[in-house]
Amino acid sequence: MSAICSAQQARDFDQRTIKHYHIPALVLMEHAAIECARFIAKKHPNHLLIVCGSGNNGGDGLAMARLLIQAHIPVDVFLIGTHFSDDNQYQQAILKQMGIPILTDWATIKDHSYTYIIDCLFGNGLSREIKDPYYSLINEINHHASPTIAIDMPSGLDATTGEILGIAIHADITLSLDCIKWGQITNQGPALCGQLHCLEIGIIHDTPTMERIDETNIHLPKRSNLAHKGSFGKALMIGGSKAMHGAITMAAKACYKSGIGTLTLMLPASIADILAYKMDSAMRLIYPQPNFDKKSSTYLQAHINAFDVLSIGNGMGQVPSTIDMVHTALASSKPVLVDADGLWALKDHPEWLHRQAPTIITPHVKEFSYISSLPVSTIAKHPLASIQTFVEAYPDVTLVLKSNVTIVAQGQSQYVLYAPNSALSKGGSGDILCGIITGLFGQSQNALEAAVTGVYIHSQCAKLDVDPACVQPEDVIDQLPIVFRQLRKKG
Repeated sequence: MSAICSAQQARDFDQRTIKHYHIPALVLMEHAAIECARFIAKKHPNHLLIVCGSGNNGGDGLAMARLLIQAHIPVDVFLIGTHFSDDNQYQQAILKQMGIPILTDWATIKDHSYTYIIDCLFGNGLSREIKDPYYSLINEINHHASPTIAIDMPSGLDATTGEILGIAIHADITLSLDCIKWGQITNQGPALCGQLHCLEIGIIHDTPTMERIDETNIHLPKRSNLAHKGSFGKALMIGGSKAMHGAITMAAKACYKSGIGTLTLMLPASIADILAYKMDSAMRLIYPQPNFDKKSSTYLQAHINAFDVLSIGNGMGQVPSTIDMVHTALASSKPVLVDADGLWALKDHPEWLHRQAPTIITPHVKEFSYISSLPVSTIAKHPLASIQTFVEAYPDVTLVLKSNVTIVAQGQSQYVLYAPNSALSKGGSGDILCGIITGLFGQSQNALEAAVTGVYIHSQCAKLDVDPACVQPEDVIDQLPIVFRQLRKKG
């Protein structure tokens, strides 16, 4: 399970390991070199070029060169820079003592063919625009015929924002040291990192960080064979309209297949029969008007206490009645998940999220802009920074910010799913996720656990052996029993 850090967090852990835990920087450098050399040696290279800068990332490269040469792998070492770090100079001295040449003239090697060029120019700490001579060198490497492996970060890529600082290495493989950096999985990061691997090098993490969501941190609700339907929660899903009955249908099907004990759909009368045909395993709470209106919140209030968990928003439309009904749901003492049009209803009323009962919100970037008052472009470009103000203001709300990188956050407990999949870039995917989380939420009554697990299951269900363009929402729902079974066996 990999931690996911900003550039500053990664540097802080590194320095605390050195200063507080008294593990010398050279020991960490050696660990980094050993792990990288081991990874690269498994590629069976014939000839390598390691391009080293003047800092400790360059020192990692110099140490790696020694280890690979000792493993009888031919390596050329190229060094650029003037003001070298102490540990970099230490590694240079070792190579010189061993008689290993250090090259400084790019013209003598630029036409050579290598199995890989290893980028050790800049690591995690770069925050300035790349200038010559580094700009020209990176440009040469990018146009070289040999593939590239970046150590820690592709040089020129901001480790926090994923922005290119003038120019950056286009790596085929990136070996991230100790943790995944946020910039590797957002904005330009995925395109520049290529295959991303994280290598443990002995840095101590003694404060919370974002965690990458995988099988180690998900929890399926337990199901006793002696239990009854009431043991697994009673959910009320509020949504739908004459124009958008598909959204509530998909959410309901996903909820039921995710294990909820009983499911009731609160629907306007105009679509009640349609849902009965589409979803005969759910009960209906029919509002006796063609559409929700100014009296529907009173109708909801009269029935709300019969349920353990509510979801609201799917297919309701951005109309005044949606605002009233979201207010009623959040004013109750019930656990509530707010999705889709329900999030629009919070645009002028984020204070409704200050409540005692558990609350989950599942916005995509535009919907999060309604609540956070941040521009869509800011959220898309800086998602890590964008959520921090929200989680500080609403520490008890579980946020699921949906994008190609999905963040689940509740106060300081923060998780990231990095599994981009264009099969989910279709209408209905968010409704399915709402249904999965609601089903899990109703069983566990644990908002954060349900959100983390639901996000992971949703992603796994979309990994189908078909062209992603052809995946339909029903295909994802149909995978739920298979994914649940696989996870249950492993658990």
